[in-house]
Amino acid sequence: MIWTYCEQWNNLTETPVNPLTPEQAQARHASGQLYTAVASPDENSAPVLRVEMRLETGYSSVIFMDEYGRDSLDYTFTLINGSFFLETATSYDYGDSQERGGYADAERMESYEFTTDGIIRRTVEVDGEETRESRHGIDIASNWEPVPNFGAYDSLIRRDRA
Repeated sequence: MIWTYCEQWNNLTETPVNPLTPEQAQARHASGQLYTAVASPDENSAPVLRVEMRLETGYSSVIFMDEYGRDSLDYTFTLINGSFFLETATSYDYGDSQERGGYADAERMESYEFTTDGIIRRTVEVDGEETRESRHGIDIASNWEPVPNFGAYDSLIRRDRA
C-alpha cells in the first residue's frame, strides 16, 4: 500500500483537503490532532481505503472505498481504557449505480452498533424503510484493537472482523 496524508478527505471531489507530509501527519498523530491516511495499491491507482485518526477525542474510523470512490464499509472505533473498541460498522450498497464518490446515494445501508457488554443493535435501511433488531450476550473480543503507532495500521484496517 502507498500511504498519503491529509487533514480530511473530500468525498465529493475525491481529493484530499489540506495535504500533509508524512512528518506533519506523524506530528498530528503524536499530538492527537485529526489527520487522514489514504491508502492506494500503487502510485497510479485510486484510493481503496482511508483511516481517520483523532486521538485527542478517542476517535478513529476506517473507511473502505469501492471502484467508484464511494464509501462501501465504515468501521468506527472509540478509545476505551487505552484501546480502540469497534463501536459501529456500516456497509453501503449502491445497486447498479455508477455514480461517483459523495454524489451517490446508497440503496441499502446496514449498520451494527456494538457495546462493551455484548449487545449488538442492527439497523437495515432500504428505500427509506428501516428495520431494527438487537441481540445480547455476543462475544465482542474481536472488537478490541490496540491504538496503532503512526503508519502501522495493518491490524486496524482488517476488513474481515469475524
